[in-house]
Amino acid sequence: MTWTLIIRDARDEENQPQTLRFSLGIYLDDEDNFYDPRILQPGLYEAGLYAGQLLQQSRSGYGETTLVNSDGGLDYLADYAVDGREMELAFEGVPQVIGTVARLAFSETEVSVVLRDPLEPLRSPHPMETYAGTNVLPDGLEGTEDDIAGESKPLVLGEARNAQPVAVNTSKLIYQVSSLSDCTVTAVYDRGFALENGGNYTSLAQLQSTQPAPDEFRSFEGYIRLGSTATGTLTVDAEQADPRAGTVAQALATARGYTLHEDDVATLNTYGAVRCYLTSDTNTLDLLDRIAESIGGWLAVQADQVLRLGDWEEPEPTSAAINDYAIETVSRSAAGAGPGGLPIWRVNIECDRIETVQNDLAGNIDNARRARMSKQTRRVVATDEAVRDRHPLAGEITINSVLASYAKSQTVAQRVLALLSPRRDTVQVDAVEALLPTVGGNLTLFTPRQGYGASRAMRVTGYRLNAQTNELTLNLWG
Repeated sequence: MTWTLIIRDARDEENQPQTLRFSLGIYLDDEDNFYDPRILQPGLYEAGLYAGQLLQQSRSGYGETTLVNSDGGLDYLADYAVDGREMELAFEGVPQVIGTVARLAFSETEVSVVLRDPLEPLRSPHPMETYAGTNVLPDGLEGTEDDIAGESKPLVLGEARNAQPVAVNTSKLIYQVSSLSDCTVTAVYDRGFALENGGNYTSLAQLQSTQPAPDEFRSFEGYIRLGSTATGTLTVDAEQADPRAGTVAQALATARGYTLHEDDVATLNTYGAVRCYLTSDTNTLDLLDRIAESIGGWLAVQADQVLRLGDWEEPEPTSAAINDYAIETVSRSAAGAGPGGLPIWRVNIECDRIETVQNDLAGNIDNARRARMSKQTRRVVATDEAVRDRHPLAGEITINSVLASYAKSQTVAQRVLALLSPRRDTVQVDAVEALLPTVGGNLTLFTPRQGYGASRAMRVTGYRLNAQTNELTLNLWG
């Protein structure tokens, strides 16, 4: 039994790239590369996915391999830079874990190679520009030191409805709703009254030099300029060139060095536009999670930093199986996604979001718009009373959606209800001599315990690998 660890492109004290190779026992690969036999614990590794309220679990991602250093033979690594470098943990030459090193941790007798959570770069605020505060009024588009200096420039991701823009030049009545160049302003409202659109500017220079007519607005990318001072709350409708869910999610991932799987981009785009208006720091991972939850979906990352974000679906039968002879223990903690681990009888979705709820609307605003501006979202509801008849304690879930379409949200609600209203088991299996599964993939469970004698199709929601003992804990759902 031979485990090997490779760290590629580590930088030595002279900043020269080096490949570090370690093994459990003496090992030479096919190219006669020597592996230093210092592995003590091949690896403890956890991986999981996020599926919002559809799963009773939190996301996980962790890994560590321990090396023997009782003789000080690895002290030289203190001068190495390994953070952000690729590592590969393999068994008998077959890769088991591919990840990115976070750091080396030294104790008296050991060196631990600690893996970075694959999603760690997404757990920080999404990149946003800030206002420089350099206006010399009446000129400039960066505000002044006395108003917006140092504040984040807003971003329209997908669409924004009834959003309050930032005043970037108070002398010329210029506002900004998004710093993205592909933003188009479609409407501007003063106390809910739609101003006349005087047309687009062709440049920032023209934006600053040419004033619109009274009660008009003109725009350039994410900027607007008014022809006269607003009498009350100023709001804007705006959208990106392609506001669909897949395109927006792909851009979010790309901005942080990830790739969204092309199949998932296509799937997400079928849900139409999303609405997200950023005015302050928000983690990129939170933004992607919102999209995943909005479609009744899931989010995970592959070893090559390709994100999977798509519909969470019921398990499918597959030849990939975990059999009773490889199972040490099996336990079932829930039979549904609702409170108490019971099925769901009702799904609520809050969708079609507006950014600003208004009570200061002008007197000539019609009742339909007045009613819509009084609520931030519209609610979609899907129910199944038969589930509550069978399970009197069955629960409900409410999804705060970024989907713009009410009709698409209705489709999601019905699909999620169909998915969560039947029995759905949450199972943990402790196994030995099992193959490392694909998170989000299908697996067939065979065991006479817990009523699975006839087998049950499951989906893998996560796992924990102890490579030293060859023990694998699987989290399954289905």
